[in-house]
Amino acid sequence: MGIEREVLEFVIVPPFDKRAEVAAAKDRLENYLSHRFPGYAFKVGPFAPVGDDEEFCVLPLMNFIGDDGHSYMCVPPKRWLLQEIANACGEFDLNGRRHFAA
Repeated sequence: MGIEREVLEFVIVPPFDKRAEVAAAKDRLENYLSHRFPGYAFKVGPFAPVGDDEEFCVLPLMNFIGDDGHSYMCVPPKRWLLQEIANACGEFDLNGRRHFAA
């Protein structure tokens, strides 16, 4: 019997044209997402050639080390969750206006 575990961590890859803005707001964006989606952890990565160049790409960290020291795969997250996270990234105010700040 396999070990099942939900994905709890995500890497956020910014769109190419927003990479500098996202890098400058990295800590605020990670904090905003962790408050908006309690129980999950987020790391903003640099631009990478994945996903759509115009949208945020949400990459779930799918593997974990079990108590027995072996590597296992998490249960894939639901598509709606990935889309909600991507939408939240798009709604985040990268310029730091107070009413949108995390």
